[in-house]
Amino acid sequence: MARFAAQTPHYVLSNTMTSAAWPKTRFVRNFEDIAALKQKPGKDIYLMGGARITASLIDAGLVDELRLIVYPLLAGEGKALFGTAKNRRGLELRKVEQLSDGRVRLVYGIG
Repeated sequence: MARFAAQTPHYVLSNTMTSAAWPKTRFVRNFEDIAALKQKPGKDIYLMGGARITASLIDAGLVDELRLIVYPLLAGEGKALFGTAKNRRGLELRKVEQLSDGRVRLVYGIG
């Protein structure tokens, strides 16, 4: 997996960073850069980010699919994943998969 990750391009959304230790890192500065990246041929783009950036990208129409893993744990506090989303969007359930330890993977298309 480490070899695959080292060969995979990484895009970092930042207005301040200019260098990164990870190989094949490129910086995107705004959502227009992400929209342009989506138009290029290639594989899927996976977002590794927090609730606010996820909701912002969904609101900007830049997310096609959500892949969520639900853990069987009640924490009692925390941030709402879509608490900062501005627009209501329908989700289309595409896949449900039961994982180990009671976890469930849900895949939704965003309409």
